[in-house]
Amino acid sequence: MEKGQLKKQLLLMIISILSCLIVISTVKAECDICSCCFCRHTIKVIPKGAVETGDPIVTTSPASLTIFHTGSGPIKNVWLLIVINKQTYDNLNRITINGSIFLTKNDFQLVTEKEIPPLLSNSTTGYPGSICNYSTTAIKDKMDEKGKPVYYSIKFFLPQITKIPKEFNLTVETTSPTNVKAIVLALGKYDPSFQDCIPPSCFCSEQLNTCSSLSKSTFVIPEPATITLTTAFFLAIMGFYFTKRREE
Repeated sequence: MEKGQLKKQLLLMIISILSCLIVISTVKAECDICSCCFCRHTIKVIPKGAVETGDPIVTTSPASLTIFHTGSGPIKNVWLLIVINKQTYDNLNRITINGSIFLTKNDFQLVTEKEIPPLLSNSTTGYPGSICNYSTTAIKDKMDEKGKPVYYSIKFFLPQITKIPKEFNLTVETTSPTNVKAIVLALGKYDPSFQDCIPPSCFCSEQLNTCSSLSKSTFVIPEPATITLTTAFFLAIMGFYFTKRREE
């Protein structure tokens, strides 16, 4: 074979290999984009008629909430992540949704990790794992519980949500007057359509990949009347104590 033809074949081979590498790289990039390897903050779980403030939106229990999706949808396999402070945990009876028991004290566990919820799945509960997570420090900061223990639970809520808001009532029931603090967050699963992804084999894993940001969540606190009554009770006790001391 002539030297010129050999060089030409080698050149064609190199061009072919480079073309394949470019195609593979492009496919991988497209697959990364549509394989949900990043978290979308496009779910809102907020009080009905609320105005966003950049922080979890404060409401009282019972809370009238709405949940919906602001991007492409639908969002499937929707779970609620609820984080509570220690006082709420210690005195928790149950958390209900639309009058039915949703969570009890036994469903909560102490937060020991830097981020929640867990990345890995749990076959016992059906939890699929999540690439969306929240900084424990950030959550404690929003709850004004810095340096204190908090507890969390994550539970399946709805099979699907869309851009049309779904309303529900959430109530935190305690066994005694309590300084209730509960942040309600939502996570779900977005699956790209055939048109969203080239090649069509690039689809998401089963992990949750869509969530509500802290600013698009709900922060449940006690009813003002409960706070007033509790404060009045302790003031009365203290007043009686000091009066008694003066009489002595």
